Amino acid sequence: MQRTEPARPNLSRAAQRRTLRLTWLTLLGFFSVFVILVGWAIYAGRQFYLSATDPRDATLVVRGPVEWVSWQPANRSIFQGIHDKQVIGGGDSVRIVTKAGYGQIASIRLFDDSQIDLWAGADLRLDTLQTTRWSDHLQEVTIRQSGGYVRYDLRAGQPYRQVRFRVLVGGTTIDLAPGGSYSVAIQASSRVAQIMSGAAIQPFTTDVAVRSGSATVISANSPAVVLDTRQRVEINELGMPGLAVPARWELIRDGGFTQFSEVEYNNTTLSNEPTLPRSSTWQVYSGPPLPPAQQGFFRLSSICKPPVVDSGCANLDRRSAAWFYRAGGQTSGFTTGIRQQLGQDGNGVDVSEYRSLTFSLWTRILGQSIEDVGDRGSECPVMIRILARQENPDDPDQERVVCIYTDSNDQPPRVRANDVIYYQVPKAAWTSFTFDLRDPQWLPDYRYLQGVQIYANGHDYNAMVADVSLVGEQ
Repeated sequence: MQRTEPARPNLSRAAQRRTLRLTWLTLLGFFSVFVILVGWAIYAGRQFYLSATDPRDATLVVRGPVEWVSWQPANRSIFQGIHDKQVIGGGDSVRIVTKAGYGQIASIRLFDDSQIDLWAGADLRLDTLQTTRWSDHLQEVTIRQSGGYVRYDLRAGQPYRQVRFRVLVGGTTIDLAPGGSYSVAIQASSRVAQIMSGAAIQPFTTDVAVRSGSATVISANSPAVVLDTRQRVEINELGMPGLAVPARWELIRDGGFTQFSEVEYNNTTLSNEPTLPRSSTWQVYSGPPLPPAQQGFFRLSSICKPPVVDSGCANLDRRSAAWFYRAGGQTSGFTTGIRQQLGQDGNGVDVSEYRSLTFSLWTRILGQSIEDVGDRGSECPVMIRILARQENPDDPDQERVVCIYTDSNDQPPRVRANDVIYYQVPKAAWTSFTFDLRDPQWLPDYRYLQGVQIYANGHDYNAMVADVSLVGEQ
């Protein structure tokens, strides 16, 4: 019997082919891993090259008394004194005392020649000051502002392809475009928020304005708001920005005489009865002390929107006017007026940033018994007094006084008082009166406004004013 042996060579060739395929697959696998590792190393190296950063520094320039400025180094918990031209860096904080003077108290000059100007109450930290180390890929500056008024003037033409300049206020991010000029003001809200039984806090609002350039306000609770040149936006205490509006600030409170009643305005004269409801905007005053029959009075008058003089208008067109009235053929002088201390807290307002300060009102003189402006040049049915200080809180109050009068003879005043500006207006007609305090004859370089007074002075008078306004623009 014969036996058939298996074909061993054929089986051996099949095993060889499998071994060869496995070997090639292994080699290809290791080669692929090698290629991936090399590629990753090149990519990581490039990213490191592009993103590696160097910390940069800044210089603090002190413009006021050095004791007004304090500095907190990074990773320290205590503020300390600082000297002019001191170098500061990322993580450092700078604070200006609230009771500092007017205007710029200190400036921070960044490594790229951008400048940050700080006013009284400013409080900020330099979170990030850095640029990429070996490339022109990125420049990054992040400032965390916690208080006060700060102006950011950013250099144009940066050598970096991407420049990020951010200001953080609470949970809100403000992206500032290079080459622009911006201001960020943090101030106490007019209301107090209750956080728990028996406890309250003073919430803060933020005012962002663009002098030139563009800014984007980003909040987690609302869509982003883009600001262009000469626009501003207010951010409430919850971090919600409002609508973009023109960059104008109304410095007079209650210029339409609508926030209080006539009784509440007049209650401001009763200092011995503090529980009476009273105005917190305008304060009524008069003098000298005379019997009631010889005094003048402050009233409110419902009028049609000036320059309409009759009273037959719809309710939507009606306004309130402040009315100064004295009658009875009086023969001695008497003043009836209203005054307002400017600023949210009534302590005045720093106006060093405003390039224009436009004061305006409508006035109507129905009668005056004294010919032109009287024997002393200061007996006018409508007078305006602006109180200001030029540079420092210790400076004396300066004043600018306007006399508005009517005269049937259409002649200039016979007597002129020093430092009084005279305007003659038609009798019984509404006249618009506007002037810019930055004009040379007014307060061109003054940094601080204390208050405004509007009053009638003379014997008999009958005059009104309406729509009082003082608008600052940067």
